[in-house]
Amino acid sequence: MGIGEYEEIQNSDSIRGWPLEQTLPAIAVVLVTYLVMIKIILPAFMKTRPAYEFKNVLKFYNGFQVTYSAYLVFLYTRYILRHGIITTGCPKGEDLKELISDIYIYFIAKHLDLLDTVFFILRKKDNQASFLHVYHHCVMVTWTWLHYVHFPTDNFVVVGLLNSFVHVLMYAYYGISSLGPEFAKYVWWKKHLTKIQLVQFILVVLDLHYQQKLSPCPIPWYFHYFCTGNISFFFILFIKFYINSYKRKWEKTSVPEKKL
Repeated sequence: MGIGEYEEIQNSDSIRGWPLEQTLPAIAVVLVTYLVMIKIILPAFMKTRPAYEFKNVLKFYNGFQVTYSAYLVFLYTRYILRHGIITTGCPKGEDLKELISDIYIYFIAKHLDLLDTVFFILRKKDNQASFLHVYHHCVMVTWTWLHYVHFPTDNFVVVGLLNSFVHVLMYAYYGISSLGPEFAKYVWWKKHLTKIQLVQFILVVLDLHYQQKLSPCPIPWYFHYFCTGNISFFFILFIKFYINSYKRKWEKTSVPEKKL
């Protein structure tokens, strides 16, 4: 089945995907709202106010995110066990409806993740709302809009599984860290989290390449290159972050102090 035939199924009366001309303005509204909030409105609001702590809110938020991400891991693991890592069929009819409902959960997750930045700004941890952080969130929201609204497919099941697994670890780290400095000893694995993210990016690019090559229902070329290009850029940004955060600190501490 080719892309054209698959798009006809998606655009049937029961399952109507948005054309790209409608999808892109909708994405723009979400992203512009997000950027205006975190770059203009919230910084101005916090300018003369002390940082909020949000201890109980963060406990709930991080606990919820761990549980939500773990459910997505279960959902996509089950799908892979049924259909394989490289899907060989084109879901249609009721199967496609079921798939879209599974995609919707991930779609919601990427929008909930935007609250990370809101909490950073309200807690006056603006340094954590870095270019890498904001860019990553913007790309993932764009990806999920294109996936869920424009071209729903099971080509990204492995991507969703890997990303959700990393989010289980990431929000577990955030949750433990938010409990206070006395719990710092339980997050000794922080730097290994970045390594796991880097491995994730390599696996995602490989999966996207072979999925596009072997699937009977490849995604449109522009969507494929948007995904692989951004994942590759993520890899570069995270490598840079890892070097700046850990390697250089290690070099400074490992160089003996000169005595006069």
